[in-house]
Amino acid sequence: MMRKIQMVMTSVLLLGISLPGFAQESQKNEERDRQQNLNREMTLEREYDPIVQDATKVTALPAIREINIIKRPISYSDYAVPLLPDKEMNVLPPDKLMTGIPRTKHNGYLHFGGGMLLNLMGDFGYHILNTDRTRLGVYFSHRSTNGHVKDENNVIDEWINKFNDNLGGLDFKHRFKIATLSLGGKYGHSAFNYYGLPDSLYSYNDIKTNQANQLINGYGSISSSDPAFLGYHIGVDYTNFNQKYSLSQQLDGMTEHHISVDLGLRSRMTEGRAFGVNVKGNFLNYIEPELADIVDSTNFDTHINATLNPYFRLENERVKLLLGVNLMLVSQNDSMNFYASPNITLDVPFASWSVFYANFGGGIESNAMADLSRTNRYVNPAFTPDASKTWADLKIGVRSAAAAGLWFDIFAGYKYTESDVFFNPSSYKWIENGFNNVSMVFQPISQHIQAGATLKYDFQHIFDLYLKGVYNHYTLTYSKTWKNDYAGNGLNQDSELKPYGKPAFVGNAGINVRPVKPLTLTLDYCLMTDLYAYLYLKGNVEMKTINDLRFRTSWKFNDMFSIYAQCNNVLFQQQELYYGYPLQPFSAMAGFNVNF
Repeated sequence: MMRKIQMVMTSVLLLGISLPGFAQESQKNEERDRQQNLNREMTLEREYDPIVQDATKVTALPAIREINIIKRPISYSDYAVPLLPDKEMNVLPPDKLMTGIPRTKHNGYLHFGGGMLLNLMGDFGYHILNTDRTRLGVYFSHRSTNGHVKDENNVIDEWINKFNDNLGGLDFKHRFKIATLSLGGKYGHSAFNYYGLPDSLYSYNDIKTNQANQLINGYGSISSSDPAFLGYHIGVDYTNFNQKYSLSQQLDGMTEHHISVDLGLRSRMTEGRAFGVNVKGNFLNYIEPELADIVDSTNFDTHINATLNPYFRLENERVKLLLGVNLMLVSQNDSMNFYASPNITLDVPFASWSVFYANFGGGIESNAMADLSRTNRYVNPAFTPDASKTWADLKIGVRSAAAAGLWFDIFAGYKYTESDVFFNPSSYKWIENGFNNVSMVFQPISQHIQAGATLKYDFQHIFDLYLKGVYNHYTLTYSKTWKNDYAGNGLNQDSELKPYGKPAFVGNAGINVRPVKPLTLTLDYCLMTDLYAYLYLKGNVEMKTINDLRFRTSWKFNDMFSIYAQCNNVLFQQQELYYGYPLQPFSAMAGFNVNF
């Protein structure tokens, strides 16, 4: 059977390379790469919106402004405030595409804000070179807090939540006659304490010592210039991620080396048609952390995964179609496995300003520690999860600009993933004066059904309204490894499993009102229901529903300068996204934005 699979993969690869039409990556990967490139380009080139952002946001580059849509970049934190996604949809008429990025007259921006709980945030960026052919820019972002939070479980009165995130980088891009060269890198440093308390064994926890995460990244890519009959893309990305400590300040932390390679070929047959093949690989190597005696085993072996994606693409005024397949290889934990998933996308315009879309895909998530730490900074530093293998990821929906100022998106989907990622509090194994309140990764087989709708209405830019609701239903099944670990702790049946840390319903609403041109008043609301955590010997615990309301106001003096003020958690709720890690109470902050 293994020999047959290898023969099939080899045949597909040879066929893809031999066809005269193969020469770049698939539309899906193409769009993702284009988005990454736009992030790098627009980091220093877009005008910074004079809208308040949260002092407790995950460090990230500013959002890109979509054409014809007024975009409000909403920053969020997975440890201080609930998630609030971007509030726009990019719904363009079927016969128009975004073919270029608008240039601005400003080469730089500076944003700074501060407030209660010692919440501080700042962003700076500048284009040193900014011509049609060459871009060279630098950027830096800072997020920090040192504020008191209250214990939802009444074990102690309160403690201090500390973090200090910094990210800076440099990006270079030069457009030659036949190709485009991109180079860049970034450095990140994050210091924080494991302030959470998932159980009553307070005396065992070190909630004062700061963990330190360090990230060093460099990338380079070269792509053929468009239009080209034979096109190519070659990209290499390297990330070094290390942690100062393991499970206590007496134990040295781990180091992760992550090399990612992306190769693509595409060849056009006729106008609007193309064959292509894309190959992407990830290599993760680790220097193991020091481990306490109670830790039984680790997964710090070398992880390798690769995806081969041959495809055919058709694009014209009536339809956009991508037909492909993902052939995947995953090597980890002394085993090698092969997987396959479809890679199909379809966009069909109908009526006016309306599009039916369907995506049927799959793929591999490496679950690198550098990536997981940006999702949940408190993830267990003495364990590396398996890669997540998605065999099927189906989403269908309708996007439409039904009337002047009105957009909506109705969608539904199904996803089947092996070794999905869920977060739970620490297990029963305690270390004296250690970080016993880390988030454990739980990786069952998951089936995820989703349905939802998004609506946005804008009335002459005087006020705009945003509504989004998504219902999620999960069915979880043990894998052999995880059943051995969890069944003895009280969860014996698949039916007892919950989608830990994933809400059943997420609702977002927002409104902007502009009574006079320089002034903007904003309300944002987020609702999350049916959040669960699993506690050792206590079983499944339902967490409190999240109700988060924010108010902010901004005043734009001109294109160069604006000021703002914001209030978070206006409803004075005590709530948590991760069990034992309470979110910040009510806080206020103010700041300014300068474009220069």
